[in-house]
Amino acid sequence: MLLSAVIEISPLKQCVLPTSTGNYIHGLFFNLLRTCDADLALKLHGDNRAKPFTVSPLHGNFSPVARGHNGLDPNKKYWFRFTSLNEELSSKLMTFLSGSRGKTCVIGDNEMIIQDVILDSAGHSWSGSSAHKRLYDKYIIRQEGICKNITISFFTPTTFKQEDNYLLLPIPRILFHTTLEKWDTLSGISIDRKDFLSWLEENCMVSRYELKTRMWNFDKYKYAGFVGEVEFTDTSKSDSFYRALWNLLADYIFWSGVGAKTTMGMGIARRL
Repeated sequence: MLLSAVIEISPLKQCVLPTSTGNYIHGLFFNLLRTCDADLALKLHGDNRAKPFTVSPLHGNFSPVARGHNGLDPNKKYWFRFTSLNEELSSKLMTFLSGSRGKTCVIGDNEMIIQDVILDSAGHSWSGSSAHKRLYDKYIIRQEGICKNITISFFTPTTFKQEDNYLLLPIPRILFHTTLEKWDTLSGISIDRKDFLSWLEENCMVSRYELKTRMWNFDKYKYAGFVGEVEFTDTSKSDSFYRALWNLLADYIFWSGVGAKTTMGMGIARRL
């Protein structure tokens, strides 16, 4: 099961947090998971393969305070989200989160109350569920909803690790190929992709973009990333298996995130 859960919280008192809170939400994710399955939390933390989850930073109507920091008001709601990309983790999160309303949690050193947990897209545009097989059947088996133009919104700073460097551009070959690698690792559904990389290089072009560079500061290090929208166009002359696969991956990005540090709040993106 692919799960995206939005959690709404309020601080118990006025507090201040850094602008980039992805590392705090990452810590909260593991603290909450340990309460319902300590073994799974330990397993996920020590696994160096593609992680089956993402977290977002905290969002909301913050009060202006010192540069690089946001003020939070106990009379306002703020939100973040977790995504899960496998059945075991999704089941654990749904069980825990469904009973968490009214409970407290800690973000940084600040105690928060969980106001609501939203699991479906009707309640919040960044929540919702699906399944690897559902996406596969829609695009690969039934060939439904296939488009030759795809727009991706990069909601939080996004960057791609290339050996010892980081790439600040949404190059189609890198964006969709790395997403396919995550699909291969986590879906349990094998897709023949022998020539997909060549197809991306020859046919998938950036046709429009509105991007800005943003810095993402963690406690001891920082990264540059891009945010904004990019439209990609398939310039091939006819529908193909690879266009269907490309559309599947564009949908998958909603749960998988893209690029580096998606478990720390970077690379949160979606198809528009």
